[in-house]
Amino acid sequence: MARIDSNRTVNSVRNSLTGFLQKIVGLLLPFAVRTVLIKKLGIEYLGLNSLFASILQVLSLSELGFAAAIIFNLYKPIAEDDKDKICALLNAIKKIYRIVGLVILVAGLAIMPFIKYLISGGYPADVNLYILYAIFLLNTVISYFLYAHLGVVLNAYQRSDIENIVFLICNTILYGLQIVVLFVFPNYYLYIALLPLSTIALNVIRAIIVRKKYPDLKEKGKLDAETKKEIPKQIKAIIGHKLSGIIISSTDSIFISAFLGLQILAIYNNYFYIVSAIMAIVNILYSSITPSVGNSIISSDSEKMYKLFNNINFVNVWITGWCSICMFCLYQHFMQIWVGTEFMFSLLTVALLVIYFYTWKFREILNVYKDATGNWKIDFWRPYVVAVLNIALDFLLIHYIGVNGVLVATIVSFPVLSFPWEVAVSFKHIFKRSAKGYCLKMLLYSIAVVASGAATYFVCELLPSAGVGYFIAKCAICFTLPNLIFVATSFYLPEFKYASSKVKFLLSKFKKKRVVEEKEAASSEQ
Repeated sequence: MARIDSNRTVNSVRNSLTGFLQKIVGLLLPFAVRTVLIKKLGIEYLGLNSLFASILQVLSLSELGFAAAIIFNLYKPIAEDDKDKICALLNAIKKIYRIVGLVILVAGLAIMPFIKYLISGGYPADVNLYILYAIFLLNTVISYFLYAHLGVVLNAYQRSDIENIVFLICNTILYGLQIVVLFVFPNYYLYIALLPLSTIALNVIRAIIVRKKYPDLKEKGKLDAETKKEIPKQIKAIIGHKLSGIIISSTDSIFISAFLGLQILAIYNNYFYIVSAIMAIVNILYSSITPSVGNSIISSDSEKMYKLFNNINFVNVWITGWCSICMFCLYQHFMQIWVGTEFMFSLLTVALLVIYFYTWKFREILNVYKDATGNWKIDFWRPYVVAVLNIALDFLLIHYIGVNGVLVATIVSFPVLSFPWEVAVSFKHIFKRSAKGYCLKMLLYSIAVVASGAATYFVCELLPSAGVGYFIAKCAICFTLPNLIFVATSFYLPEFKYASSKVKFLLSKFKKKRVVEEKEAASSEQ
């Protein structure tokens, strides 16, 4: 049976590169689809997409925790090549997924009669809400009965690059067909019907690859008593952490639809689409390094573990800060080119979206360590309290400040309540040391991000906010200026030296690989 490669850095980078490519395509092609959908059918149809996706995301809460718990329990048997344990865990997640799929199906059908009450004002007269919702529900449920559990194998073996390539191929075909349908017919039902067909193809292709690459893995056997006892505890702890993020992002859309209507929801989701796309790209870093972090925790002492945490956290804040600056400086110019001024929000909403993104992602490495160490119980009540607070603030603030209310609700919930709580428990139970040094670093990092952002915005505003040419010029400014400031303010830090050494190592690795491939190609020609 294949083992995880000993070089964790190469694994992480391989996963990150393919994930990055998949997410870039997953950003550009859906963007094209959204554009065609708005032009051909109207912005309200985009609002329906967002509403149904949010409802089903909430329904999918019943799955949260299972996959993460199984993946965590797979690290050790994979490292030890314990085939029986791996097969038993795979059998368990297969059974669990089928139960989850049934729960989502029943819950989805139960709320179907109430769908129309979640839309304020009207909706397109030529659509049947219930038929459309049923297609979305089918698309969500079908994976749980069709090999979705095999995705756990690729994740645990640090081969998410395979998963990324499969997603890339299937989604490229899906988006291409959707664009063709919208241009040729254009019919919203045909457009939506392509979703479950793509999901079926993706799951079948992934299953074929996993069966071929890991032929020894079969869904068979039973878990030992200790694992059976431990997994439910882990799931119970994990589900709250996953629930908090899903509840916050999904209920925002549901509140906007119910109180402000489909058009405002569509405009909001055009803006949030950019945020979520960038989040998805940044998430590649987290998903790629989690198995490596888990592996390093097993083989390192607490001092080395904390040093690695600081190094990874530095890279994360750099990436998150740079993305935040680019968003603030480019958002409005991009939206003007894309959808026009009639479908734009104010700069205040943009600022709130950027703060939303930064406060959500700059503390994400804490969650990576929590997932990798399996310490989900240490702040069991935090995500529930945050979710309840966010929903209450959504309901209160949306009446007074509209769309900005749902953003303010999340911003208040995370920096004010969630982040201090996360830091306190993580440093007490995982790192077993004071959090003062970390908090000071995060404050200084954030000051550097704000200062860099202000300087970059000032320079960008010297150019007109119109036309593709000026937008490209602003992109060049955003690419260079913030990173130059970050280098100038952090080159002396050990975390910066760590990051630069890793970049040099990876460049040398890929250079050597290219030289070997060229030699092999030359010898084969001879």
